[in-house]
Amino acid sequence: MKENNRKEKIDYAESDKKTLFKTIDAVFVRFASALRTAQIFKINNITYIKQVNLLFALIKDILRDENEAVFEFRESSLFFNTTRVKFDFLSYNYFKLLSHEFRKKEIGTVGFDHRLEQEELAQFVYYFANAKVKEKNPFDDFEAKIKKKGIKYIYLEKIHPYDLAALKGRGEVKKSAKKIFFKSITHLKEAFEREKKEKRFQLKTTRRLVQSIVDHVSQDESFMIGLTSIKNYDEYTLNHSTNVCILASCFGKRLGLEKEELLELGVSAFFHDIGKLEIPKKILDKKGKLSKKEREIMEKHTYKGVERLICLKELSFLPVKTLYVTLEHHLWANLSGYPKYWKKDHIDLYSKIVKMCDFFDSVTTKRPYRKHVLPRDEALNLMLEKSGTEFDPSLLKVFANMIGVYPIGTLVVLNTRELGIITESKSEVAFLLRPKVKLVTDRMGDKIDGKIVDLIEMDAETMEYKRSIVKSLDPHKYNIQISDYFLAQAQ
Repeated sequence: MKENNRKEKIDYAESDKKTLFKTIDAVFVRFASALRTAQIFKINNITYIKQVNLLFALIKDILRDENEAVFEFRESSLFFNTTRVKFDFLSYNYFKLLSHEFRKKEIGTVGFDHRLEQEELAQFVYYFANAKVKEKNPFDDFEAKIKKKGIKYIYLEKIHPYDLAALKGRGEVKKSAKKIFFKSITHLKEAFEREKKEKRFQLKTTRRLVQSIVDHVSQDESFMIGLTSIKNYDEYTLNHSTNVCILASCFGKRLGLEKEELLELGVSAFFHDIGKLEIPKKILDKKGKLSKKEREIMEKHTYKGVERLICLKELSFLPVKTLYVTLEHHLWANLSGYPKYWKKDHIDLYSKIVKMCDFFDSVTTKRPYRKHVLPRDEALNLMLEKSGTEFDPSLLKVFANMIGVYPIGTLVVLNTRELGIITESKSEVAFLLRPKVKLVTDRMGDKIDGKIVDLIEMDAETMEYKRSIVKSLDPHKYNIQISDYFLAQAQ
């Protein structure tokens, strides 16, 4: 009898927990949806009012049931009523939107009082989405603005000093990210050399480096993707492996993988091409098409990679998934490609992820055997053409969403005749064509160290966008080194 009562209590507890998480997810999505709608429509627009009404009803229900309704932003995470908001690839854009606004205004807490009315909520959300704040003391500036609007029953608290220091140190984060990027390349080079000399390879160091990459992806995904525009043609395999590790970590985060899973994925991506150590350099760097025999030798790098990994002395620190990825990263979604399996009817998730990242970085990099280097947007279009055959359609949608219509690192010309480099893409359908752009030439075509502009900005009088993209350009034709602009941010 006692056992039955205990089981019933556990069932009730689990049920309450599920209900709580559903409520948190709902208010998180409603708040973000209202915020995004406020950035598109005016405050009296019926679409915006509907979104606010849905949010208001939900907040009132929560206040009635739980006696509080409080959003908090701390340690790069969002919390609602002290419970951390979890997100997957479907809700990632909502998380990114909300956390960006909290950071920009240095807000740590947004709380809603029982006396809150729908009109006041509409005013607050609209100004939260659209208010321009001073760079110095943005919290004080924003708080003063909403008080002038008569907003009394929504209270704010400034971000915690620890988190504020982290925000102020964004430049330091970029410096650290650059350091980790080049350190990873050096580590992989040393690892290859140690393996050749049959010396012990430091897998613990690899795990620490990959964990640092994963951490930096969480702090500044756009900048990390920007770093993958760095290409070292003489050390292609080393540079490529680091780029694939970064892209895979970003991809895994979008898919909602947990921290330990991201580490496993990152390590797997880091070593995916280790088998190329066994391939003669004259084949790797051959200009033109490989012969049938050379192709057979090249395709053996997947098996050779697994053999090398199995022989590592610190094998216990290597995720088992790494072996799958090393072997399978050239298999297609339809099971063609190589190596040929007997009775193989599925491909590991991590292998599918690494395959996409491997392909994307490869076709956007100059190689002796490749006459034409694809710009990033063309590379993505090529991948979309191969959906269902070479690439898993469901995963490719997430990858395309991450990379964007105009991928980070793409050179574009604007309708103002300025040239710019995409520094941050937007995943929301309404803003796919409105990323953030670093201006690199003025209207006369002279090179400048311009500001970063958000293409969502509109002219207050005409209500038209200030700038729009006309088309993407080949940076080589304009003698523009994309990677220099990302490295400059980390000076």
